[in-house]
Amino acid sequence: MRNIDEQELRSYLLGSLLPERQAELDQMLRADADLHEELLAIEADLFDEYAAGMLPPDESELFASRVLTGDGAGHKLQFAETFGRYVSNHEFHEMPVPAPELPLIPTSAPLFATFYRNPAFAVLLIVIAGLLVTLLGWSFLTKTPANNLARQSSPATVEFALTPGSTRSDGTIKNLPAPAKNVRVKIELELAKSDYRKYKTQLFRENEALQSQEELTSEPRNAHYVVPVTVTGEILTPGDYQLKLSGVADSGKAAFIDSYSFRIIPEQSNDSEIQRDRLAR
Repeated sequence: MRNIDEQELRSYLLGSLLPERQAELDQMLRADADLHEELLAIEADLFDEYAAGMLPPDESELFASRVLTGDGAGHKLQFAETFGRYVSNHEFHEMPVPAPELPLIPTSAPLFATFYRNPAFAVLLIVIAGLLVTLLGWSFLTKTPANNLARQSSPATVEFALTPGSTRSDGTIKNLPAPAKNVRVKIELELAKSDYRKYKTQLFRENEALQSQEELTSEPRNAHYVVPVTVTGEILTPGDYQLKLSGVADSGKAAFIDSYSFRIIPEQSNDSEIQRDRLAR
């Protein structure tokens, strides 16, 4: 029998658990549908608390760096903010009970009887349903094509995926328009399997070492794994780049795994090949 409480699921979402426990919960969530539903409910509460500014500073920082960078996080946050504003701007009061001469609701319709006795509750449900329909319609209209190489998940974050080698069949390298200096660029390095608990990367620009990152972890992604690496747009000026990925054994010894290449190009270029490489996932 699983022994997982709400606080532990909350810590799992915020990424504050020990790596071993985080991995155990990953396995359990994939096998237990009820546990996954409970996780989604706790995630919704986190979005509501973040939108209302109710998260403690340490949890707010973890939420911004861990949860807000996930798929669909921008839409979920927008819904939480919209609903929070609506609730704060509207007060629902108990409406008067209908006059006795009005027909009674049949006992065979308990749901409608509840609405009849408490119209404010019915109005609230209608408003929530309207907001959900509006949000789903907007999401459908703005959804980007699924076969694009990467996506811009929010105004302050750009994401794209790299495979080992990161070149097409014709030998050309993947291109990325130069990001703004204040933009965070999240690069997902794809792996066929995850053999290490920790990873490290080195970023090179035309053989010049720029940045090293350690204590990185892998994440499951469909049929493979990815190692997320985040850099700022300030260091990604036009040129050819290479990320070298190594796995770190428990002894601390690093073993080279593979390299991932990409090219930063000037934003103003109009070449058709560049246009096909615009980031959207």
